[in-house]
Amino acid sequence: MRSLEYYRSQPKADVHTHLNLSMKYERYKQWSGVVIPNFPRKMRGLDEMHEIIGEYTRPQCKTAQDVLNLFTMSIEDAIADNVVVMETSVDIGFVTHYEENLDHFLCDLSDLHRRYKRNVTLHFELGISKIRERSFVEQWAEPMMRSGIFENIDLYGPEISEGIEDFIYIFKLAEKYHLKKKAHVGEFSDAQSVRHFVEIFNLDEVQHGIGAATDENVLRFLAERKVRCNVCPTSNVMLNAVECLEKHPIKKMMDAGVRVGLGTDDLLFFGKTNSEQLFDMVSCGLITELHAEALLAVR
Repeated sequence: MRSLEYYRSQPKADVHTHLNLSMKYERYKQWSGVVIPNFPRKMRGLDEMHEIIGEYTRPQCKTAQDVLNLFTMSIEDAIADNVVVMETSVDIGFVTHYEENLDHFLCDLSDLHRRYKRNVTLHFELGISKIRERSFVEQWAEPMMRSGIFENIDLYGPEISEGIEDFIYIFKLAEKYHLKKKAHVGEFSDAQSVRHFVEIFNLDEVQHGIGAATDENVLRFLAERKVRCNVCPTSNVMLNAVECLEKHPIKKMMDAGVRVGLGTDDLLFFGKTNSEQLFDMVSCGLITELHAEALLAVR
């Protein structure tokens, strides 16, 4: 069996990350001076994760420099894992840390592109939460999309179908500015919700999407539409979306012809790089080395 060092040595993509939470805990702890008890640990879903964010991480991020420091740590830890393509979500709300100075915000993102371009290709995606006030999104989404800094759009928040028609306008804007369209769904929700989100938003990619594995028809639908699911196995286990790694549906999805990419999601919380995830999945018999090579080849 190939070693962990082999997977670390291979160039790879990380296609599902959140840029403010994608550094290793030890690095974050050194920067912030904050010790999170019993961490990283398995959690009782997103509610507990958000409790930790509210108590231990959000209070440490107050200024534009704080945001830039977090982004920088995340990029450098990805490079350390030989990530050569990083698709990473930048929440629309961070413009408030820049005192709503959009030019300063975009300039910092552009500078990150330039600073690290020899090591990693960064694809910034505009992250928008469903619980964000609509007036705020309407104020900032279009100028951010128009800037050319963002290549993707990522909608996240509660995985419920009720009221999602209210967010269609965001994806229409994304189409206007030729951004790739993504949304979080199917981490905790069912197969039909995955299909519904893909259809109503005309998604190019799904963030997670593992709920689709319970329905062969939805897997076939995703395969036929060539919709990629950006799957984060360790995150799914740590948040109790999946009982254990051995029972994760990633292999079933790949074998059904669904395009699958691998992501760390929030490295700070889940503690496994993509190299480590690949090694762990092969080691426990979840996937074969051929599956691992296919995931390594994704860009």
